[in-house]
Amino acid sequence: MYLDIEVRRVACRSCKAVKRERLDFPADNPRYTKRFAFFVGRRCRSASIKDIASELCLDWHAVKELEKQYMREQLRRAGTPPPKVIGIDEISIRKRHTYRIVISDLERRRPIWFGGDGIAEKDMDGFYEWLGRRKNAGIRLAVMDMWKPFRNSTQRHAPQAAILFDKFHVLRHLGDALDAVRKAKYKRLTDKDRRFIKGQKYALLSNRENLPAKAART
Repeated sequence: MYLDIEVRRVACRSCKAVKRERLDFPADNPRYTKRFAFFVGRRCRSASIKDIASELCLDWHAVKELEKQYMREQLRRAGTPPPKVIGIDEISIRKRHTYRIVISDLERRRPIWFGGDGIAEKDMDGFYEWLGRRKNAGIRLAVMDMWKPFRNSTQRHAPQAAILFDKFHVLRHLGDALDAVRKAKYKRLTDKDRRFIKGQKYALLSNRENLPAKAART
C-alpha cells in the first residue's frame, strides 16, 4: 500500500527559511508508519529478525532499524527511575584493550548506561553526572570489581552507597596471596619437606570437594 500525502511548506517570517510541515505518524524511515514500526518491534520480542523479515517480506536491515525505533520508544516511556542497587562493569568493544563502562540497575535487571572513552575515573564520573545529584543520593549499594577508579568515583559522587566487590576478583587476590605464601615456604625448606610442597599448588587453590582422594588426604 502506498499513501500519497501533500505536505505543506511554510515560509517562516522570523528566520526567513522555508520549513516543511512535520508529520507525527511516519517512522524514522518515512516509508513506514510508527504504528507499523511498533508492530514489528513487538513481534521481534518473540521471534528472530530473520523470521520477521521473511514473514513481512522486508529486508533484514529494515526490520532491525524498526526494532531499534521501537526499543528507543520503550526506553523513553520507561524513563530513568532512580536506581538503588547498581552493577558496574566494563566491556571490550574492540582489540587492544579498548573498553567502555556498562552500568546496570540490578533490582530491575536491565542496563541503564553505556559510555566513557575508557575505564578511567573521569569516564566513571560521566555516569554520575548523567544520573544527577538527586538520583546519586538514592544509590545504596554499588557492586563492582576491585578497579580503583570505579571505587573512587563512587565514593565521591555517592558517598552513602555501600561498595560490594565482585567475589571472583576477591577470590583471585586470595589465590594469588596463598600462592605467594606457598612459594615463600618452598624456598625456606629443603629435601623431603620441599618435595612434599612441590606440586601442591592446585591442591591448595581448589575446593576440597573438587580434589581427588589422594590430594584431599594430603
